[in-house]
Amino acid sequence: YLKVHYRSQHPHLIDFSNHAFYGKRLIPMPAKQEYKPIQFIEVNGLYEDQVNRDEARQVVDILLNHIKPFKKGKYPSVGVATFNLYQRNLILEEITKARQQKPEYDKKIADLGSDLFVKNLENIQGDERDIIIISTTFGKKADGSFRQSFGPILQRNGYKLLNVIVTRAKYKVFVCTSIPQEHYNSYPVLLQQMKNNGRAIFYSYLAYAKSVSENNLET
Repeated sequence: YLKVHYRSQHPHLIDFSNHAFYGKRLIPMPAKQEYKPIQFIEVNGLYEDQVNRDEARQVVDILLNHIKPFKKGKYPSVGVATFNLYQRNLILEEITKARQQKPEYDKKIADLGSDLFVKNLENIQGDERDIIIISTTFGKKADGSFRQSFGPILQRNGYKLLNVIVTRAKYKVFVCTSIPQEHYNSYPVLLQQMKNNGRAIFYSYLAYAKSVSENNLET
């Protein structure tokens, strides 16, 4: 059952799924260069009316200011993954607004090309891009409450949806999240209770992504 995994250009892009879902049977390719393959961004945006406006703006900021051409001058292909359809629609609206604000913003989005997509997690099966930007969407409400209701990710096979979106990137993943740290840090207890499913595996990935982003490989 051994299988060399060629998509990910850095082992950290597949290590989580390799251990959580594939029984460590995948053989990742070694990184050709040292760089940060996962960038974890704690947005702490509010979740209201089924969207997170701060995360949507953060995604657009990444598109406009943090996607750089490769050495040969070509821009990487980019995909955006959201945790519901409403967030997907909001991000598309924010991209349109940005393009209308400044000619240079319009040019930057145009430079990213027709490969750029924005999709909710149920619709990403089979897609792969050089860079994936994830908006986990959910967060605290204005009154400070936090409902741990994450839609399809909590269903019986929700872990499969998570596995798909965290393995679509060939070069880098940006994780934009408003999930409170005290919640996703509870993943060890949840794993004992729930195994690799639901909130347990979702929180585990967030903790993993943060550790990789901070180069804290001992966690």
